[in-house]
Amino acid sequence: MTEPITGENRGRGRLLYKIIAYVAAALAALFWLGFGFVQLAYIFPLGLVAIFDLHLANDGGWGVLIGAWLVYVVHGFFYFRSKTTTQTLILYGVLLVLLIADIAGCQKMLPGH
Repeated sequence: MTEPITGENRGRGRLLYKIIAYVAAALAALFWLGFGFVQLAYIFPLGLVAIFDLHLANDGGWGVLIGAWLVYVVHGFFYFRSKTTTQTLILYGVLLVLLIADIAGCQKMLPGH
């Protein structure tokens, strides 16, 4: 007879699914921009800034880049700590909105897009 999944084991399975979903969404967003952009993936979060101010995104410096990355770090903190399925789905939806806005901003920043 098998024992039910409880406590620690159930949490590990949920975490694995969260990681897979998060990485899949991020990779899909990067590939949406095209393979020519993959070498510039570290500046991908600047697309969020470009939605509001194109000049700041292009010439803002390290502070703007770090601030844009912090948006994803803070979101990831709450996403991976979410306890219920509803919280996880809401935060995953927020991630998708962030990534779509980021893609739009990157396309606005890059010539030829």
